[in-house]
Amino acid sequence: MMTPFLIVIGVAALFVLGPVLAMRPSPRQAQLARLRARAVAAGLRVRVEAGRSRESVVDYVLPWRLDDLPQVRGLRLLLRRATDGSWEDAEFLAAPAASLGEVCAAVPAGVSGLRSVGEGLAAQWNEKGRDDDVERIRDALLGLREAVIARAAQEEAARGARDIRT
Repeated sequence: MMTPFLIVIGVAALFVLGPVLAMRPSPRQAQLARLRARAVAAGLRVRVEAGRSRESVVDYVLPWRLDDLPQVRGLRLLLRRATDGSWEDAEFLAAPAASLGEVCAAVPAGVSGLRSVGEGLAAQWNEKGRDDDVERIRDALLGLREAVIARAAQEEAARGARDIRT
């Protein structure tokens, strides 16, 4: 007599607990949420765009400061990591080579590109790494931003010197 009662109780428990357990995030989803929350706390913006493949494109963006905007208007920056791990300079016009090397060396292995976007500088990352990789990305983007601003100031000074006629 107790057996059918226990079966009914077991099935009812499955109906109640099944959806609750299914709503729990997977370990990967929990890691992504933790990484993205850490990025926001570090002053970065996270942009997720659906890609052609199953994986989405995720940019960790360091926004421009308002006082930097006039200096970086029209900036074109695009660096891609090659399959061998080296960096390809697809369109780099804005920073000294020494600063570029330091920035590229500082980013985690999962970063496949550094580029300028409308709101700042972005690191395209596969989000496969440790929590402290977020700070490494932020620090690299801060270094890149300083190099870009310094280069823009140099170009402005050079333009100003050419414009002066004696």
